[in-house]
This record gives sequence, structure tokens and C-alpha cells, in this order.
Amino acid sequence: MDKQFTLKQIMKTGAIPAVSGEGIRFYDADGNVYYDLNEISTVLGQKNERFTKRLTDQLNHLVGGKIADSPEKRKFYRYLSDTTGNRYQYVHLTSSGSEASEWAVRMALKMTGRNEVLAFWNSIHGRTYLSASMSGMARRKQGYAPSAPGVLYGVYPDCAHCPFEKSCENGEFFCLKFLEKKMKYESSQEIGAVIAEAYQGAGIIVPPKGWLKALQDWAHRQGALFILDEIQSGMGRTGKMYCFEEEGLDPDMLLLGKALGNGYHIGAALLKQVPDAFYQPAMMGGAGDTELAYAAGCAVFEELLEEGLLKHIAIAGEHLEKRLIQLKTQYAPIKAIVCKGLAASIELQNRELFEFVHKKLRENRMIAGTGENNKIVLRPPYVITKDEIDEVMNVLEEILRDL
Repeated sequence: MDKQFTLKQIMKTGAIPAVSGEGIRFYDADGNVYYDLNEISTVLGQKNERFTKRLTDQLNHLVGGKIADSPEKRKFYRYLSDTTGNRYQYVHLTSSGSEASEWAVRMALKMTGRNEVLAFWNSIHGRTYLSASMSGMARRKQGYAPSAPGVLYGVYPDCAHCPFEKSCENGEFFCLKFLEKKMKYESSQEIGAVIAEAYQGAGIIVPPKGWLKALQDWAHRQGALFILDEIQSGMGRTGKMYCFEEEGLDPDMLLLGKALGNGYHIGAALLKQVPDAFYQPAMMGGAGDTELAYAAGCAVFEELLEEGLLKHIAIAGEHLEKRLIQLKTQYAPIKAIVCKGLAASIELQNRELFEFVHKKLRENRMIAGTGENNKIVLRPPYVITKDEIDEVMNVLEEILRDL
């Protein structure tokens, strides 16, 4: 007898019965509206006209990956170069952020002639073998031993829940001081790469000002290359094109993905140094380097830079933060809020409150994310309006008022 998958097996956890959508809204067959508040890939929202037209036109023209040169390819590479200050000499396009993370580290180890990479607790980085091994999230590794060799971990500064019970005053970062001791006893002194997220997408953990620069300097003192993972934070999420701009960072490698293709599977590792020709063939192939990928990426850059979406994100992010601060001031169940552009977390005082609020949001068809330490996570598509933010905040306020 043929076995068939059931709907329960097929549906992702938290999936909604949508039949259509527009912007941040989904609609089911009965006309009910769902608000998408947790989208890190399709950042232009549903039914974006420019994106749809770009890909449709490209599908009717060329889609392969064997074209040596084309207007779309040149334009896409020019966007990558111009928006990063022309600092990168080599771009490796991939099918995913996981692949970009994996090959960036592998190249860094080849370039430095070393064998170890330093990653951080609670980091994401990906689901391929090395990228999952570098992930600081337990679920990426548990039950899948052995992990890749040569991976070491530091403590990312989640200052609100510091495992050392320290505070970052006067630019003194105890977690970096502790890193010196960890490396003395745990490392073979062959660190060739340090990889860190600009802010951690798991729970929206934003490091204190100056920490990323101190980490970059620390990496260079070790003779390691500094790899900044902006797969979630880059391409406009914070109201800036990239987070590295904010603190004067100069990463040796920059990782992009997710928003780069608005849901189309493309990632990128941008390298200052061109890899030795002997090592380049291993990175060739895949579905990231195609005409369709260029069209998707160009559509995203055009929306951000030429249609004013980047400015819109900054304004919407400020409004979101203002409303969240108001809620925290008025309602004791909120322990803390973090907001960086259109990435935010709302930490509740305990697990019971968190589960109640999350359940009620779901009942109101507000689809939010979650994180450790009783956090509700908000990462809406970039096109969310101030009015839509107000609608979400009003629903959240009604829930909090009932507690």
C-alpha cells in the first residue's frame, strides 16, 4: 500500500492556512487576516510588484548560471560593491546563508593556514555540517554528534542575562577577558577565523556598543580573520544597509543572505582577500550564481535604495521602539524590551506570562516569533506601516491589560 504524508506531517510548526497575501498580511479561505510579524526572508512582503515583475521578466529571458556577463549580473555586483564601500575584492555567491558561513570559515582557515574557528553561544550560522557545528544553539547539534573539529566557543554579551553576573561599564568587557583564559586552556593556538553575528537573531540580542570593535581587534591580534555574519541583520533590517557601518567595523569577510533575495535562495560571502586560485574550484556551482538570483537581489536593492524602503524601515523602527517603550512603562509583566530597527524582543517576567501572551497573540492572528528567556520576537517584513504597528501594539496592550 502506498504511504502518503498527512497534512499534519507536512505543515510546519506554527503554519497558517493562508490562501493569499499582501504586504505583511495573509488571508485564509474564510477571509480572516493574519499579521506576519516574524519574517526574515521575504522581507518585501507578499505580492511585491517590483520583485514579481523582475523575476517574471527574468523567467521569460535567461535563468541559467552559465552566462559569463549580463546587465543584471553587473548591476548586482555593483550594488554589493558600492553599498559595502568597495572594500571587498571577491564575492562567493551561494544557495543559502548556511553555505556562505561554511565556505567563509573554510576559506579563512586556508588563508591563515590554521585549523580553529571561534564562534559564540546562541549563534545561528546555519544547518550544514560546519555551520551547524559552529552554531551556539543546542538544537543544532544535540543528537547529531560528532560536531566538526576545531570549533571553539566564546560568550556573546547578553548583558541582561550575563552568565558572569557582570556589567559592561566603561567599555570593559569581561566576556572578552574570559575569552583569553578559555583560549589558553581550550585552544591549540591555531585560531584562523572568528565568526560573530552583528546582533544575535535568536532572541534579538544586541551587544553593548564597542564590543564588536573590541572583538574585531582581538581577532586580528590572534592573527585570525574577522567574519561578520549579517545574514539576518544586513540588507536593511536595522534601518541601515549593514550593521558594520554603525560602529566603524571593517570585517575581513561579510556574510549576507535571507533578505538578499527576498526569499529567493541566495547567500553571499564577501572577502577582502582573493582566495588562492587552487582553492577556488571547490566553491563553484550551486544555485546562487544565476540570472534569476541576480534579478531577485537587484529588486531588493532597488526597493531599499531607490524606492525609499531603507528610510521607511528607519522611521517604522523608531515608531515600533516608541510604542514598545510605552508598553513597558505602563505594564509590569514586561521585563525588558530590545529594539533595533524592525527587529525587536519583548521579554516577559516569567514563563506563565510568556505563554499566555504568545497564545493570545496567536488567537488574534498575530504571528510572532519566540526566544529564550520568555521573549516574544518581532521581525515583520520591511513594508509594515506605522498604522499596522499601532494595530499590533493595540492588540498587545489589550492582552497585557487583561493580566
